Amino acid sequence: MSADSCEKGQQRKREILSAALSCFAEEGYHATTNRKIACRAGITEGLIYHYFPNKKALLSEIIASNFQKDCSPLYRFLSGWEAERSKRKMPPDPEKFPDFLHDLGRTLLDSMDQNKDFHRIIVSEFRLLEEEGEPLYPKLLMELSIQRIVSLFEWWNGSLSLETFSPSRDVWFFTGPIFAFFHFQEILSGKKIFPIDRTDFLEGLIQHFLKGIGCQKTTSRTSASQKRTNS
Repeated sequence: MSADSCEKGQQRKREILSAALSCFAEEGYHATTNRKIACRAGITEGLIYHYFPNKKALLSEIIASNFQKDCSPLYRFLSGWEAERSKRKMPPDPEKFPDFLHDLGRTLLDSMDQNKDFHRIIVSEFRLLEEEGEPLYPKLLMELSIQRIVSLFEWWNGSLSLETFSPSRDVWFFTGPIFAFFHFQEILSGKKIFPIDRTDFLEGLIQHFLKGIGCQKTTSRTSASQKRTNS
């Protein structure tokens, strides 16, 4: 197969995945047929089977590809900090840890914003996302995101030296509320009845998290937020 043919095939596959993502998010997995996906992609239904044996394979590929996008804000964030860790001989400046948390939190929210349709599918079809007895989404989330964040937390703790800080545990105390906040506000339309400003939410979360792990340092942006709240 020529390089042009290979690239054309990959492009066609991406178009099918994009069409399937839109259909699943709009109509749900069960209500979506391959005919609807083919119509959305502008291809024949039979061509889908050339790339995917069934609809479940399409869903699994959508989930897996979400974690492999080098254009994802979270992918770029993690890769950038991992490169920074590799070139440094000393642990990072502990004074910068709150800034790191703020950037991580904002990046998580930006990544979920960019992939809102994907998260609609996760919420509605989580029971389908199993592969050989293992839940596919949690497995990929752990392997390709959470474990990388844990590793960076461990690196930061090399300079923080906090006895109360457990990276493998506390990564959930920080990221869990962010996932819950986004899913409730954006996917379940919670902001229509309980609107909360994202910046205020994130600043408050960082304050509580730092105190919880025994780190009292705050950033200038967090201090400014406190002044606005108190005024």
